[in-house]
Amino acid sequence: MQNTINTINTINTINNVDTMSNHALIHSDFQIKEVEAVVRRDAFTTIHVHVPPYETNILRNLFGRENVTVFERVGKTTITPEQEYDRLCAKYGHEVVAKVFGEDNGDRLMKIVQGLMAEKDQSQDKPVKPIEVESKGGKKRS
Repeated sequence: MQNTINTINTINTINNVDTMSNHALIHSDFQIKEVEAVVRRDAFTTIHVHVPPYETNILRNLFGRENVTVFERVGKTTITPEQEYDRLCAKYGHEVVAKVFGEDNGDRLMKIVQGLMAEKDQSQDKPVKPIEVESKGGKKRS
């Protein structure tokens, strides 16, 4: 009986993002939204990448804010939160990641990831509504 109660408490702790500690996240994969970033590397090279939203801050730091355009995407990406800081350091270098997220061994990044995971949990409770696109400028043809 005590084992069952402990198991239920563990599951509740894992499901509640607000009370998650880094220890509860060990070896856990989570689905979070991803965005499409269009990066203009130079006058002749433009690349499209699908990344978690917080990774666009690194791209903007590397290539300049004006050279990175971000678009919403329906897709999801799977991340392991406790490994995300190391993944970004391996991909972009520790100096770049530390410049963007601070010298805290990934604590700030972990808070951002937990925020995205909480956002995902809240969005599951709400019905999906279509995004309305507002047209700016231009004349309509008749």
